[in-house]
Amino acid sequence: MNITLIQPFTDNIEPPLSLGFLSGVLKQAGHHVRMIDLQIPEIRHQWNELLAEEPVDVVGITAMTPQIKQAHEIAVQIKTALPNVPIIVGGAHPTLLPEQTLREFQAFDMIVIGEGEETIVELLSRLQRKEPIADSSVRGIAYRLNGDVMMTQPRPRILDLDTLPYPHYNYNFDFYLNNNSFGFTEKCVSMIVSRGCPYNCRFCATTNFWTRKYICKSTDGVIKEIRYVLQRGAEGIVFRDSTFNVNKKWVHELCGKILKENLTFKWAMNARVNLVDYESFSIMKKAGLDTVYFGVESGSQKMLDFYGKGITLKQTEKAFEICKKLNIHTGAYFMLGALAETREDMRMTYEFVKRLQPTFSLVFIFMPLPGSELYQHYIDEGYHFDYSDIRSDKAVFASAGFTIGELEAIREKWYHDFNKKPNLFMRGSKAMKEMRSLKDFKKICKKTAKYLIGQTKRAKKGLS
Repeated sequence: MNITLIQPFTDNIEPPLSLGFLSGVLKQAGHHVRMIDLQIPEIRHQWNELLAEEPVDVVGITAMTPQIKQAHEIAVQIKTALPNVPIIVGGAHPTLLPEQTLREFQAFDMIVIGEGEETIVELLSRLQRKEPIADSSVRGIAYRLNGDVMMTQPRPRILDLDTLPYPHYNYNFDFYLNNNSFGFTEKCVSMIVSRGCPYNCRFCATTNFWTRKYICKSTDGVIKEIRYVLQRGAEGIVFRDSTFNVNKKWVHELCGKILKENLTFKWAMNARVNLVDYESFSIMKKAGLDTVYFGVESGSQKMLDFYGKGITLKQTEKAFEICKKLNIHTGAYFMLGALAETREDMRMTYEFVKRLQPTFSLVFIFMPLPGSELYQHYIDEGYHFDYSDIRSDKAVFASAGFTIGELEAIREKWYHDFNKKPNLFMRGSKAMKEMRSLKDFKKICKKTAKYLIGQTKRAKKGLS
């Protein structure tokens, strides 16, 4: 079959790894697959024409909550042009709200719920044989039948991630290599080598998407993938896993193999402050760890407990101290604007981040993400949310005595307060020290120009 997969536009330039995995398994099953990636500017402005260039038997679209309306607008246009082509939607939003998604967005025909690689292959096999979906034995889907939304049994998790093909074959690797910036000189690629999260933060929907079972690739499998992206020109890798350092034994083994094979690259990861110790991070530093991003969230222990983070302020302070001793850059995710938050809580957060002095600070307004415990809590309290407003730079309700507009202005001020340009100067100085050639100088100039342009755009939009 001729399959077209579509990645909607997002505010952050990150490669469409999820569609890359799906494309890989579909090609292995004998299908012809192409990807239309609306994050690439020249494609975004002519995707309709690109769609018409090749035959289409099935369309697949992925969507998180901020993109669900955009994804449906795309589906509506496709239905107008190709009314008999089934449109399958997957991703976080339809997975977490399947019945609501099919009732609200009529241009979607079916949903692949959760982990999609095995489900999509089985579903398309049935469609190819022109077998009815009703009473389907395909696990992990939702569809309409006589006006009702039907859902099949959940599909078991994939236990061996090494069996999945690399996603990097299937998207515009060079575009993201040169635009997914990591520092000033490195060409960077993203990798995901684990799925699931054993923690249960109340604002996060990860556990409802993947479950709390944490599964990671073998270290040999990760090393092979690292070799592949380095051979294609990557100089830095961002591991986009929810929490990279869940299994310390696995991390130590991976770092040992990186060092043994003399693989030289910088890398970044997301980590939890309660999983930081000097020995582990010292090993990771030797293996190339450059930057670690922590979910700091708040400087108020009351709010950390409200969020269900399972961490303490002392653990956060210790984690940042260890990273400073090891000269590891730090990024701090934190947020404001939950209904339980007071002005004093916000003041404590502001002062806490000032004391931590992270290299980067990423300021979010609380987002009631569908599938999270707090989303359901607020729905039960009678709140209703426009999906377009569920994004990190917009407030969905007033809190702490501030209006929605005031919260958004505070977020923007905090972002600029915490990212004043001593950090930019330090990063620029570091890059200049590492410069070894005219090529490096040109890279620095190009990256700096992109950074400054991006900062100007973010300041205008109020984006972090």
